[in-house]
Amino acid sequence: MRDLILVAFLFIAIYYSFKKPFIGVAAWVWIALMAPASWAFGFSQSFRLNLTIVLVTALSYVFVFKGKAFKFTRIHFWVFLFLLWTLISTATNLNVDPDWVWDYWFNFLKILMLFLFVTLVVTRRIHVDTVIWAIVLSISAYAGMEALKFLLSAGSHRITGRAGIIADRNDLAVAINMSIPLIVYLLQVSKHKWVKRGLSILLILNILSIVGTYSRAGFIGLMILGTALWWNSKHRVSILLVAVVSIPLLYGAAPDSWKERQSTVSTAAEEDLSFIGRLWAWKISTMIAVDHPFFGGGFAAVRDPILWAHYGARTPHYPPIYTRPIPDTIIPKAAHNIFMQVLGDHGFGGLFVFCMILFSAWRVNLITRKKAREHNQDWLVKLTTMLNLSFLAYAINGCNVSLAYFDEFYALAGLVAVLFANQLWKESTDKSAKQTTPGHDHHVTRSF
Repeated sequence: MRDLILVAFLFIAIYYSFKKPFIGVAAWVWIALMAPASWAFGFSQSFRLNLTIVLVTALSYVFVFKGKAFKFTRIHFWVFLFLLWTLISTATNLNVDPDWVWDYWFNFLKILMLFLFVTLVVTRRIHVDTVIWAIVLSISAYAGMEALKFLLSAGSHRITGRAGIIADRNDLAVAINMSIPLIVYLLQVSKHKWVKRGLSILLILNILSIVGTYSRAGFIGLMILGTALWWNSKHRVSILLVAVVSIPLLYGAAPDSWKERQSTVSTAAEEDLSFIGRLWAWKISTMIAVDHPFFGGGFAAVRDPILWAHYGARTPHYPPIYTRPIPDTIIPKAAHNIFMQVLGDHGFGGLFVFCMILFSAWRVNLITRKKAREHNQDWLVKLTTMLNLSFLAYAINGCNVSLAYFDEFYALAGLVAVLFANQLWKESTDKSAKQTTPGHDHHVTRSF
């Protein structure tokens, strides 16, 4: 049955993606984050769903889409520079299996193709909202389903991901925290009462799902994100009162195993082998970058067994803190930090470019929010605020996971570029702007 549903979805998605390429981009995002083929058991597991949608969307853009206008922003500059930087670091990689590194780069290229297509075909508010719904109906919907299992099992069900890059529970916790502000945005702008009620329930379930992942960093990130959401709310007093009453009650009802895991945060550096493994990986990533400061060691350099063994012997007394020697039985670990991941993979230069992508997305969002306030576009003020909170969740929770090349981050960065380049703060007041694009061919507009 799941296979038949998946086939039906594919044909429907192909039809609408060809008619409306922004629907193709939304389907692209949903498939990338949901990995629906992993839910099937039969013949549909071999379907190249994402590739099919990508090709259909590309054909639709070439033959159907009107008003092709590539508007170049500062976010484009840093994203394209990062792609070039990773190409050079891949060409000079230190891995014992360079072909594997090239495969990694081509996968990253596909993610940046998503960023590019978001900026090419998403031009109006309805397009933006469709992509946001696609993210919510992938990550947030899955988190909601898992939270129900967590509730029905009285807390014994451990929530983990299923979709490729976010299969790990810590990675899933980051994705959920990034998506919670998007639920809040949809809740703020939705008009239908049943949609608002459904989103309210989904929001509660997503918060609960963070608890169900048993991720310590995810829970800390949730607390920081919750504080930021509270600070940006117009109902601070009432929310604070509800939190003061409900948090102690919810903590008391939490499973003992969850409380025990959260209590190990303060002793992680001395006792938790998982956290100590992160320290080893961070030190090795730093040493690789010090020896190869411009382009690092290539994708996943810290996981290369030869590099791990070579630098691992120097980790105990490598600053800033002492760590126990790495046992021979420990296999190479992932970087578990988006910044350290990029540092080891692409050197100090690559880390600078990556940070500039994050900073420019945040900065451009602030500019767009200011323009939206000047034009009384309340929906856009709310959207830019929530997008920046998503970036906050990514930056904070990203210090515990290897998600520097995460689809959702680059899709959201693409939306930020769209909001700014297309001046969507004028959409409802300057209707003539909507009618000027269809008659034009390709051109480039610089928006620095």
